[in-house]
Amino acid sequence: MNNYQKIHGTTVDKFDIGTKNQRIVLTGQTVNALTVDLVDRDGNPYTANSTVFFSAYIVGQGSNTAAYEVKGCYLSGTTTTAGYVVNTYVDTGEFTEPTVSFSDQGEMTVTCTGLFGENINWTATFDFVLI
Repeated sequence: MNNYQKIHGTTVDKFDIGTKNQRIVLTGQTVNALTVDLVDRDGNPYTANSTVFFSAYIVGQGSNTAAYEVKGCYLSGTTTTAGYVVNTYVDTGEFTEPTVSFSDQGEMTVTCTGLFGENINWTATFDFVLI
């Protein structure tokens, strides 16, 4: 049974599936070759409250397109991301791969880098398995 959880407002950016799984959607836009940290629709980053395994699907679209799959495990109370793997599926413009990192308080930072002369819209969907 799915247990949906509304964050704020009228949009749903995060939901729990049972008690040990979670999905979130983060977005952002890069201008030129600058970076952006992706956030939810209320402008908040995601914070893991426990050790989590994550699979992320990150897509960037402008004149060029990029699509990535990122996997790893954040160990609660550390800045460690174990088993970190990035697979590139599409890259039509020599993008820099996005990065996923965590603070020791569990705040996740998803950083995407744009391309010179382009505005790139980014969307990331994360699936988490929680302990």
